Amino acid sequence: MTSRLLNLDALRGIAAFLVVWQHSSELFVRNPDIAQRGTLLADIAATVDFGRIGVICFFLISGFVIPYSLSGPRASVGRFAIRRVFRLYPVYWTSIILAVVCAAALNNQHFPTATIVANTTMLQGLFGFENIQGLYWTLTIELIFYCLCAATFALRLLDRPLSLLLLCWGSLFVFVAWRLVGKLIPAAVDFPSPITYTPYCLAVMFCGALIRYCHTNRSGYLYALLGLSATFAIPLCLLVLALLGIHLIEGPIRFGSAHLIALAVFLIVLLVPKTPPRMLVFFGTISYSLYLFHPVAMQVLRWTMQQDWGQFLSGHALGFYISITAGLTIIIAWTMYRLVEQPSIDMGRALSKNRASIRTSTA
Repeated sequence: MTSRLLNLDALRGIAAFLVVWQHSSELFVRNPDIAQRGTLLADIAATVDFGRIGVICFFLISGFVIPYSLSGPRASVGRFAIRRVFRLYPVYWTSIILAVVCAAALNNQHFPTATIVANTTMLQGLFGFENIQGLYWTLTIELIFYCLCAATFALRLLDRPLSLLLLCWGSLFVFVAWRLVGKLIPAAVDFPSPITYTPYCLAVMFCGALIRYCHTNRSGYLYALLGLSATFAIPLCLLVLALLGIHLIEGPIRFGSAHLIALAVFLIVLLVPKTPPRMLVFFGTISYSLYLFHPVAMQVLRWTMQQDWGQFLSGHALGFYISITAGLTIIIAWTMYRLVEQPSIDMGRALSKNRASIRTSTA
């Protein structure tokens, strides 16, 4: 793996911890005893929107990496689908089980069976069901992107920058049209915000794919520039208009700056020629599990603080709880990576190789 791809792997880990910081600070700062000791870390995360920065970095990285997995002489939709399913779903289903068990055991919260079943598809938001863990909405977008890449590959268009640009622009058109219709006829597009935000996120991912095309082929720079300028002109315009006193959405400065910061961080990390520290690469390796299981770590820590035997955890500053959450998340994520994620990845690779061998022998 090249140093630049290792850099992006490290960025995955950083992005995951930005999300952990955002969510854990939001949860624990609600405790008055913690808040009175200082809210600076929560204020920073809220002002800059670390969570959105992390998510946009994830989308850019996926756009950069995923289409490349459909390249090469052995690439096929079947091979891609098998590897993606085994990469995503087993550890995802494990996170659902842990989230449901923790919700019932720690918070006396019980999810309807239909909601649990819908969540196993990773498409629950499209079916009108709530996410058992709020962060699952991003995985729905990832899955849609994979399907679009597979379809584009089947049409032999995935390796063409014009196709990627048109997919980027098409996603932006759907996003803008959807928002305009929502302003004119609110009842016609009464969907949760993650769903209406999905086309824009897909455009961001196709920007990542265009950047990868430039990185690999040393060409197509105009296509990437056109995709990036169109996609990130939206948060830039919202930011500029907000500074002029025109607010088209709630929190436009926070929204606009988070997208632009994420793009800047992605490009800087991509262009850095040095190999990142091994620890950051390790965090990138387990970043999917870090992302999936940090809400469980947060709930376990909060529940422990409420117990008589857990009172030693009370009375600390917010940074203490963010750090404990991060540490507990690393332990859980590493365990899940070794027990579930890595074995399922290996199984997906083995099955895809067997499938390719069978297809070759019968040809």
